[in-house]
Amino acid sequence: MSTPEIVHRAIHVPPGAGRSVWAFSGDRYTLKAGAAETGGLIGVMEAEIPPGSGPPLHIHQNEDEAFYLVEGRLQVVDIDREFIAEPGSFIYLPRGAAHGFKNIFDTPAKMLMLFMPSGFEKFFLEVGTEVVQGQPAPPPRQFAADVERSMRVATEKYGIESH
Repeated sequence: MSTPEIVHRAIHVPPGAGRSVWAFSGDRYTLKAGAAETGGLIGVMEAEIPPGSGPPLHIHQNEDEAFYLVEGRLQVVDIDREFIAEPGSFIYLPRGAAHGFKNIFDTPAKMLMLFMPSGFEKFFLEVGTEVVQGQPAPPPRQFAADVERSMRVATEKYGIESH
């Protein structure tokens, strides 16, 4: 397998740009940069997490993960504690660290998700439903079936261990 080539120039993704998908409980994920743009060094997603949504406790075996919360609040858990992340919070999770988060509040949360090295950002694009401008998220019943399939793909293809 060849290593992606690093392009020695700035990457600029304007607001609202990037491929967007709906996943899980109506979360919206937008790809900002991946392997092709960063030479495989980092994957960057913008995530909008609606109230009630968020992944269960899980472990990434293949990449470190970091979040920067832009709007809203999230309850974040790791193996032995939980805390509330507010706008401006930065969370770093080395590979192998059990973690999860949930929007337990009444307003959506928005964050940047960073994956080092890149690769896991492809998971969201694979399991999500393409966002069509002007159309709402699919109905909740569709997401319920998708969550089970998504977790299977995450485990089998992306090295995610659920807890």
